[in-house]
Amino acid sequence: VIKQAVGIGLDDGNDNFVGSQAVTREEAALYAFNMLQATMVEYDQQNTIVVGDITINTTSSRKDVSNTTDTDGNIGSRDRKMQFAERYFGDLSEHDGDSDAFERPSTTWKLKSKTIGTYADEADATYTSEVKVGEIYSDLGLSDGISKQDVTLYVDGLKTTYSAGDVVRGSRQNVGDDGALLDVYYDEDADTLTLVQVNTYVGKIAAARKATSTRDAYVTLDVSDSFTGPGGTYDTDDFSKDDIVYYTYSYKTGEKCVESMGLAEKVTGTMSTYTTEGSVTVAGTKYNANVKSANNIYNLATTVDRSKDVTVYLDPYGYALYVDADTSVEYAVVLNYTAKAGDFNDTAKAELLFTDGTRKTVEVDVPSDLTSVSPGPYNFNTDTDGKLTKYDIVSYTVDSDDVYSLNLVADAADGKAGANVELVTNGRNTINAAVDNKANLGTSPKYTTAADGKTIFLVADTSGSKTVYTVYEGFANVPTIKHNGGTPGKVAVFMDSTGNGSPATVVFIEKNASMTMASDNQDIIYIKGNGAGQSYTSDLGYYYEYDAFINGQESTVKTSAAYSKDALVYGPIYNEKGIMTGAQSQALKDSNSNNGLGGVSNTAGTDSVTNDVIKLGNTHFAYTSDVEVYFVDVDGKLEASTITGIAADQNDQVFYKTNDKGLLTDVYVKVVDETETVTPGAGVLSATALAKDSSGDLVASVTLTGPAAGAMTFNVTVERYMEATNIWQTAATGTVTVATGNSAGQSAALIANGSLMDGALYRVTATYNGGSVTSGNFTA
Repeated sequence: VIKQAVGIGLDDGNDNFVGSQAVTREEAALYAFNMLQATMVEYDQQNTIVVGDITINTTSSRKDVSNTTDTDGNIGSRDRKMQFAERYFGDLSEHDGDSDAFERPSTTWKLKSKTIGTYADEADATYTSEVKVGEIYSDLGLSDGISKQDVTLYVDGLKTTYSAGDVVRGSRQNVGDDGALLDVYYDEDADTLTLVQVNTYVGKIAAARKATSTRDAYVTLDVSDSFTGPGGTYDTDDFSKDDIVYYTYSYKTGEKCVESMGLAEKVTGTMSTYTTEGSVTVAGTKYNANVKSANNIYNLATTVDRSKDVTVYLDPYGYALYVDADTSVEYAVVLNYTAKAGDFNDTAKAELLFTDGTRKTVEVDVPSDLTSVSPGPYNFNTDTDGKLTKYDIVSYTVDSDDVYSLNLVADAADGKAGANVELVTNGRNTINAAVDNKANLGTSPKYTTAADGKTIFLVADTSGSKTVYTVYEGFANVPTIKHNGGTPGKVAVFMDSTGNGSPATVVFIEKNASMTMASDNQDIIYIKGNGAGQSYTSDLGYYYEYDAFINGQESTVKTSAAYSKDALVYGPIYNEKGIMTGAQSQALKDSNSNNGLGGVSNTAGTDSVTNDVIKLGNTHFAYTSDVEVYFVDVDGKLEASTITGIAADQNDQVFYKTNDKGLLTDVYVKVVDETETVTPGAGVLSATALAKDSSGDLVASVTLTGPAAGAMTFNVTVERYMEATNIWQTAATGTVTVATGNSAGQSAALIANGSLMDGALYRVTATYNGGSVTSGNFTA
């Protein structure tokens, strides 16, 4: 049985086939698949002759079963032979000659007219790193070279110029890239070669959406920071928010989406070396960089503190895709310092207040000019510009011996003082702490009154018998600190900028006995409106009750007014019975009521974040660093997200709150899903092309499937291929009009001769009735 199974190819695809062992689930599926394509055989009758005590068995012969039915050709070619599937699964058929999303030669399987899937044919050679053309020649076992004219190269589904020369023995030209899958297909009959390169990109899951009644589960990719590729969404429930994933993307017309995704393997350890090519050595192992990540990894590696661990994320082929490391500059406030610690090692030490609110006494290395004065002596407790004194702000690095190297970045001095002087005000992105609004070093000051959501406020409360240290991040969280007259407290302000007016990075304030602190935060409520009527109890009287989310937590709210539609409420006002009778600001689906600062509004339509700005409706907004973002799905469930988790969707309803500076602080996106529809076809539009007219200008033409019954106008978009980023960028737009009775038309000049880039690749896409047709590449 085993011999016969091997003889008819049931083990094809399993090079480690051992017939005497139990099969795995995957092996069983493979053998069943091969069986469907196997040609059936039949045997002549075997005879047994018995003569006395002797039994004689005659041998039988086998032959292929013929197929004269209309199922012939469902599997393979019309060979007049009966394949297993042609007899027992007559509605199943395979169709050769197709291509998949990356333009790999493929086979499509169908059940009746329904497509099961399109699957790439097995490549004749496969590589996952840069390879020499001569090696491909040898691996294919070629005896003659192949002209470069007969080599076609696709990269991520796009036909791309092949420039590695003829495929000949010993060629030193390179194709492919590290971390990119290169499939090679050789057509022996035509003596041609097709190269298909699929790049691997990396991103972080910005949001993972659960399945709803109208859409499957999906994830949204964040490709900012040091991530790569175009990003997008992908239908899956296999990943969680903040997972680092590798993915592939097809730019093929009709695709333009993420095609596959996997969780990236990670390795953590100390990075000992890196190279300009992007390779990194972590925990003693060298990892070469994926071609799409090499520059990002090199740029980040140069900023990594060698005393800290890094995490390297790998693609499926073992190349580095992304390096996660804390590369931010660290800051601290100096609380105490002594050049002679008095212990056995007799080294300088300092007590530091770190930006996470912790304190620690550490060994320090301080430049000599920060502790020397003329005339002397140097006194740490006396404010002196340009010298290391109490409450100064320093930056620091830590070496392998845990010695902190300090660099002075901001001098401490007496802060502003007077009756009712607010040094900082909760909720306002301004500071009024330093005299003359000075920042940084007193010897060469900068000036600022700005703060933002990332400004670190370090407060030392010295008003009691024991100093209490606290830290606040962002102007929305720092309490109002007011001076009431008397002795000023110490203040230091550092702004990481070469100019003036930028938001402060770190602010230190000493709150002494002459100062007070206070905070007044208010709730934000998302009300799920409906048509429910009033309720009544003897204690409460008449009221409405709705499901709601209060500060992101599921709850209910009682109101005096009806909310037939969803609303966002800021600063609710309650009566003595706990019923909401009003609000500082609220936004209903069709109207707004904005009173006072920090108003809320609503609109329809969202877009994704670009350069730290997001478009909601028709307005672009900046946002605070700690902006709260929630999605309310079609089933009314709330899901926390991030600002980068918002994607382009013209249907979603958006409720949002801004602060008095117009920055987004809270965003609620009510998902409005559309029922899936079939994408309209291109109709009468048959083809489009680019050419130069007699003046050398670039023009576009369209061809119809037949004469136009009436004058027709088509929108056309010209794109230019940008080699540095591997994307097509819009270069021009226009229209092509086809007159009545004609089957073709030409645009006016879309790009003037002088504006064309010599040697650049261009293409044009014409649209009609929601469908589109894209030309081949045109070289200027």
